[in-house]
Amino acid sequence: MKPLKLSLQGFTGIFAAFGRDSLVLDLQTIPQDAALVALVGPNGAGKSTILDSLHPYRVMPSRSSTLGPGGFSYWTQIHGATAMKELLWENDGIRYRTLLSFKTTGKTQKSDCYLYQWDAGKGDWTPVQLADGTLSDGKSSTYDHLVDAILGPPEKFFTAHFSAQGRKTIASYGAGDIKSILASVLNLQGYRELAAKAGQVGKYLRQQLDGLNSELAEARDHDNTAAVLEREVIEVDGRMRAVEADEVAAHANVNGAREALAGLLAKRDAQANTAEEVRFLNEQIGSVVTKAASSKASVSTQFARDQDRHQAEATSARAAIATAQNSVQSSETEVRRLNAVLADKDAIAQAVARLPEHKCLIEQIDASVDADQATLAGAAALRTELNVLIAQQAKLSSEGQAKTIVIQKLTETAALVEKVPCKGSEMQLSCPLMEQANNAKRDVPAHQAEQSAKRAAYQEIALKVKDLQSKVAGFDKIEAEVRDAQKKRRTAATALDADNRVAARAPLIADAEARLPVLAQSIQEQRQVIAAATDRLTQATNALAAIESEKAQALALIETNALAEQQVLQDRLAKLEKPVSDAEVEAYQSAVSRTGAALVEVQARARSLTEQKVSLIGKLEAARALVARSGQVKEQAERLQEEIAKWKLAEKGLGNDGCVALSIDDSGPEIAAICNSLLSDCFEGRFIVRLDTQSETKTGMMKETFDVKVFDGHRGTEKSLGDMSGGEEILVNECLTRAVALYASQSSTTRCETLFTDETDGALDPEAKRTFMQMKRAVLKQGGYEREFFITHTPELWEMADHKIMVAEL
Repeated sequence: MKPLKLSLQGFTGIFAAFGRDSLVLDLQTIPQDAALVALVGPNGAGKSTILDSLHPYRVMPSRSSTLGPGGFSYWTQIHGATAMKELLWENDGIRYRTLLSFKTTGKTQKSDCYLYQWDAGKGDWTPVQLADGTLSDGKSSTYDHLVDAILGPPEKFFTAHFSAQGRKTIASYGAGDIKSILASVLNLQGYRELAAKAGQVGKYLRQQLDGLNSELAEARDHDNTAAVLEREVIEVDGRMRAVEADEVAAHANVNGAREALAGLLAKRDAQANTAEEVRFLNEQIGSVVTKAASSKASVSTQFARDQDRHQAEATSARAAIATAQNSVQSSETEVRRLNAVLADKDAIAQAVARLPEHKCLIEQIDASVDADQATLAGAAALRTELNVLIAQQAKLSSEGQAKTIVIQKLTETAALVEKVPCKGSEMQLSCPLMEQANNAKRDVPAHQAEQSAKRAAYQEIALKVKDLQSKVAGFDKIEAEVRDAQKKRRTAATALDADNRVAARAPLIADAEARLPVLAQSIQEQRQVIAAATDRLTQATNALAAIESEKAQALALIETNALAEQQVLQDRLAKLEKPVSDAEVEAYQSAVSRTGAALVEVQARARSLTEQKVSLIGKLEAARALVARSGQVKEQAERLQEEIAKWKLAEKGLGNDGCVALSIDDSGPEIAAICNSLLSDCFEGRFIVRLDTQSETKTGMMKETFDVKVFDGHRGTEKSLGDMSGGEEILVNECLTRAVALYASQSSTTRCETLFTDETDGALDPEAKRTFMQMKRAVLKQGGYEREFFITHTPELWEMADHKIMVAEL
């Protein structure tokens, strides 16, 4: 198998590396003589994703927990809603096309897996069809079967031809696992399939034996229970006799209930005349009740007319009383209001007299305030000017104090002219201290002149401030007088408003004096109306009470007469014989139903006991038959045990511990020889490998095992492959893996033309890396492989490759 062209779309590794959804890699552009092809790129560049996809198996080995599709899911490697892998590859001169497509909606997942082959006659791709009729139909199981049929099982491919990243070494597998893997690699699956079939036959025979053993156990149980069943049959016979007696009693009860019901019905037929009389008397009683109700209705109608007339009179009187009372209340309220007005007559007159005084005072205050406001017109400007001068005065004061400090420091520095040690010597010309003192002495007069100027300006501003402060003080006094006058004006205005409100009531005095006599006359007239209406109401109420009394007496008389007539009829009814009621008939009928149901229940128990007896007799006969057959069943079980032992032996002989183990034992020396040849080419005979497939137990017995022993010619020591250093273990394991591949290719009709390796040189030192590349070329030469694709992060190994694929530039 060799890959020709790869197209990936929607894979997470491609999107993370390239920032896009798709990638196309055409391997047909690689020179034909390029045997070692390196995939070069930084971590995360998508190298492993590409290498994992350069084969048709439905698995990415560096991300799988097993060597087949069972330990891997493409759904964890998909970016987005859809993804696709298309691989063109060749095997035994035939071109194939793998097409895997994936689609997910978040809730559902769908995959289609197709395998095509190129039909040169049609010039098109056609679905692959095997000799057994299997045709590529898009199902994953069908696709896996097709690829396995063409290239062999995935366990063989990923053990012998594909070294995935993080793959376990051969020495790290257990004996059972390595036998399964080597059986797949060495094409021993036929033995294992026969062993599995032998195991299925043994399993089927054991199921048959279990059935016979169960039958034997059941026969032994029935041998002990026959007597128990016989006793149960006798017990059921006794219970059946008791039920028969109950059935006879139930029949007697049914007959008695039916006879009692017939007697009651005959009695009801004989009482037909009595029933007619009862009906007549009941009708008479109903007639008396109806007549009394009619009389009561007539009396009520007769009295109702008089009641309605007097009730209307009482209603009219009540309405007249309510109207007059409302009028009196309204008039009395108005009288109280008018009297309140007359009570304020003197206060209103005084308020009217004070109005001119208030107005005159307000006018005088307004004139005085206006004059003062004119005087205060320039006060704001003077205050602003005063504030500016005060700020300037404060600034000059601050600057004068600072200037005084400067003058003091300069004076102190100038005094050093007479004190420095170098005074009068030649050094004074270059002495920094003398130069600083002379500069300070020179600057003092200028600073003193500035201070004098500031003092003069300060004094001038002080005079202006004093003059403005005296003027502002006069304005303050005037403003206080204005505030006092405004306060007096508010008081006068408040008094004027109060007197205006009182004086506004003056026109109401005359109106009150005119209306009070009229209202007094109206109140007197309405009280007379109330007295007259009260008399009318009393008369109507008394008349209604008299009518109600007469009505009650008439109704009581009618009720008394009706009750007397009803009593006479009831006495006649009591003297008649009580007829048979429907309730009595229903009770007797219920008794018949109950006794009939009891009879049915007894009959059901009798049938149940009969069926139970029949069942017990059947079980008893079956138990006796099983006991009689137990000898024959025992012979069959013994023959089955012998047959099972034969099939178990066949299963073991054809399985991992039989023919598979022998074949592995036979192939072990040849695989070791191929491995040692590769090691000799790479290490000049330093390492020699031996495969141990059996080991001796403490008891001296031999047991099946698997261990890789490596002899180090430089050190003169031998150890297991798993005990070697990291770099040495990688090199020897790669040679051993390739030796297995070479041995398998010699004995297999299926040939792989390409090898794949993913970052297996990480733990190697520089010298070992060069040796590693020598081993790769030796494998290609001995196995007749055309090419190996490998991934490495070592620049020196890139340069030793025949061709480089720069992944970042794809």
